[in-house]
Amino acid sequence: PEFQTYWMSLFWIQLVVIFSFGAFIVPYLWFTREKVLDISPQEELNRYYIILTILSVGGLALYFALNLFTEADAAWHQVTIRDTDFTPTHIVLFYAFIPLMAVGLVFAFIWIHTRMPDYVGRVSAPLAVLVAGPLLIGPNLGYNEWGHTFFYAEELFGAPIHWGFVTLGWAFLALAGFLYQCFARMARLTDLIGENYLEDPIKM
Repeated sequence: PEFQTYWMSLFWIQLVVIFSFGAFIVPYLWFTREKVLDISPQEELNRYYIILTILSVGGLALYFALNLFTEADAAWHQVTIRDTDFTPTHIVLFYAFIPLMAVGLVFAFIWIHTRMPDYVGRVSAPLAVLVAGPLLIGPNLGYNEWGHTFFYAEELFGAPIHWGFVTLGWAFLALAGFLYQCFARMARLTDLIGENYLEDPIKM
């Protein structure tokens, strides 16, 4: 009864909140986009600073969440009998953190492609791969839980049933490509701001 009261309540609340937020924010970002994106180099550079700040904070959150809850999840399964897919560690890791990461990356993808001049009218391939990572492991999550429940009880990290999770790790490698795009554009913007300053220091 306590599990149903606390953990399953948390499960339903977080799913409703996360996906309701996603269903609202995605159309909002699209319909409030700037039709004519005409911003100064300084403003564009400031937006890149925001992107890098969010990536830094998100990276730390990802590191701690995956380390804490993934290890806790493995320990849980190795010392208890797997009788349900809705364990406390699963409720936080699989049904909160990963959906939140997926919604956040979709949010970032749309925001960047509608608010950053360098990405309007084209698609950043590295960013697309990065966003696809959490979405692509969704089917593997279902397969993993089904397999563990019915025919593969052992929780070995190298088990074939876990191989699909590597997709998420590979997707994170695309972050390097996206950062390269960001830094290349930031270098150009810095040059433009410097040139404008030399032409008119007072206005700058």
